[in-house]
Amino acid sequence: MSYTHFGIPMVDLILPEGYPRNSFVLLSGEGGTGKSVALLQIVGAKLAAGEPCIFITFDDSPESVLENMKRLGFDYESALKADLLHIVDGFSFRSKIPHKENDSIKNVPNPRDHHELTRIILSAVDGFQNRGSVFIDSLTELFTMSEPSTTIETIKDWRALLCKTMGMTVYASYHVGVKAIDEFADMLEYVVDGILEFRFDPLFAQQGFLARELRIKKMKGSTFDTVWHYFIIEKSGLAIFKPQVKASSEDSHKLSK
Repeated sequence: MSYTHFGIPMVDLILPEGYPRNSFVLLSGEGGTGKSVALLQIVGAKLAAGEPCIFITFDDSPESVLENMKRLGFDYESALKADLLHIVDGFSFRSKIPHKENDSIKNVPNPRDHHELTRIILSAVDGFQNRGSVFIDSLTELFTMSEPSTTIETIKDWRALLCKTMGMTVYASYHVGVKAIDEFADMLEYVVDGILEFRFDPLFAQQGFLARELRIKKMKGSTFDTVWHYFIIEKSGLAIFKPQVKASSEDSHKLSK
């Protein structure tokens, strides 16, 4: 079985042997904990390694996604020209002014139509079997615009088609704490192969500032610990942070950034 890595140094230290390439991995946590930054950092690492990436956006416009990649220092323009980066736009339908389609950006007229959505995704990944990654930001948005039990079935189908049949890795963000869909969170965690969990340390929150941390909650086919690891967000993405009991004002700013 082929194994892969996140491409985020601090996370790869936790999973030194990597995880099966045909995995569906969930990046789960509260809002503001760093899930989207981590997702883009993985994209950057995969593109740097010459791996094709399909980014499915439900939470933001293609322009904003590309701008965020640029802020993290990723050369998305070269990736687009090299046919390594493709975006499936499931966001712009809300504005009624869809993004202009080209070879790299495909519009989804109605993401609530899961059959058509799946067809567009499969068209985007055509030819990338056993060597590409798919990124979804975010599953929460997909849940809120669709009937939740139907969405779970669609995610099961994507895992079967993209991961288990085509040998691709799928990375998807999920925002916890949305009451309308909280009852489906356990089902979603059951369906996926791996979970990278994000949160704010509750003890530091009591001291008046936010300390981000992450852990591997689940990863089939891999050996890992479940310890929480502190991190900050730097210009290039996630980086290890070792807070002191009494954090300085500068460190507090970094943690809360």
